[in-house]
Amino acid sequence: MIHPLVKIITVDGFFSKEEALRLCNIAYYLQYVDSEFGKQIENFNMVPENANEMFSNLLNTTIEVDEERSGIFRKPEEFIHFEDFLGTNEWVFAVALQSSVFDIFEHQSGVTNALGGYKFNYRNLFEWDHKINYQLDPGHGIIFRPWIFHSFDRGLIQVFRLKEKNAN
Repeated sequence: MIHPLVKIITVDGFFSKEEALRLCNIAYYLQYVDSEFGKQIENFNMVPENANEMFSNLLNTTIEVDEERSGIFRKPEEFIHFEDFLGTNEWVFAVALQSSVFDIFEHQSGVTNALGGYKFNYRNLFEWDHKINYQLDPGHGIIFRPWIFHSFDRGLIQVFRLKEKNAN
């Protein structure tokens, strides 16, 4: 089981660069609609048949992929936010189909995540401290806890929602 303090894991080569760019070339020009975190293809989820096994092997624990909220192609809007979550056993996996930057922030009040139900002005950058960023090349991904304050730049990503089955 993954220790509860683990909040970010980077994944190099989830797709080869060629696979990521090929997928980007197919998905980029489809019709996108506004969504909570940017633009997404409406009612379209591309989840591999072996996704549960694939992510279970990657995280070395039993994972259930939320197929309704996974395989989503997103052109992110760049602003600080957190993803919705129901429990502390959830993960978000985002794989870059174009070069992308993933940034992590903390609120100037000292709050480091949304677990406490805090309400902040997520669009006022003056209230936030930039902590770290990850450059994601096409095919590389990042697994993170949904309650982390974060943003992606505008590179196309594919997003999966994961749940640890063996977590407390």
